[in-house]
Amino acid sequence: MHDLKIYYIRSQRLAGFLMLKGFVLQFMKPLNDGTKRNLFCFKNSDELLEKIQEYKQMKGSENK
Repeated sequence: MHDLKIYYIRSQRLAGFLMLKGFVLQFMKPLNDGTKRNLFCFKNSDELLEKIQEYKQMKGSENK
C-alpha cells in the first residue's frame, strides 16, 4: 500500500475552480478555528499544482 499525498486548500473558490477543471474532491472537513470555513482536500499531483498556479495568475490579472 502506498501513501496518498493530499493537498489541503482553505479557499472555497479555488476548490470550486479545481472541481470545474475535473479534479476530484477527496474529502472536506470543517476548520477548527472558530469560523464556519472548510478545509478542501485533493490528491496532490503536478497537474493540480499547475492549475493552482493558473488560478493564481488569473486572480492576479483581475486585480490589476
